[in-house]
Amino acid sequence: MESTGNPLVGPGVFPSILSTIILICSVLWCIDSLVAYLKHQKSTGTQEAHDSPNGLFHFTKESRRLAIIIILTVLYILILMPLVGFVISTFLFLFVSVMLFYGKLSSALIVSVLLSLVMFVLFQFVLHLPMPR
Repeated sequence: MESTGNPLVGPGVFPSILSTIILICSVLWCIDSLVAYLKHQKSTGTQEAHDSPNGLFHFTKESRRLAIIIILTVLYILILMPLVGFVISTFLFLFVSVMLFYGKLSSALIVSVLLSLVMFVLFQFVLHLPMPR
């Protein structure tokens, strides 16, 4: 999008504000996690804290799934979309995501095919917009 000439107001201002807020919150969260870990390590003793499953980088089943979804989303946006296009990459992303959470092949196929087709029809025929590239 073209700039309006005023550097304080333009199409990139809102995303810049949101990105800054998210970055600040992420840094504060990391500091808070590190302080909590160090307190836990100090209170339980050094060796016991290292053997504890509640360490700084201990991943539960839910946090592993979250990490996988984040990685899949980044791959979807940065690699799959430019490589194979919106419809196919959306189908693949949805298929893998549904398989990850539900593990049923039939559900994954039905959901990914239907949602991909609905988005294609919505963009092409309802909104009359070109597909994202």
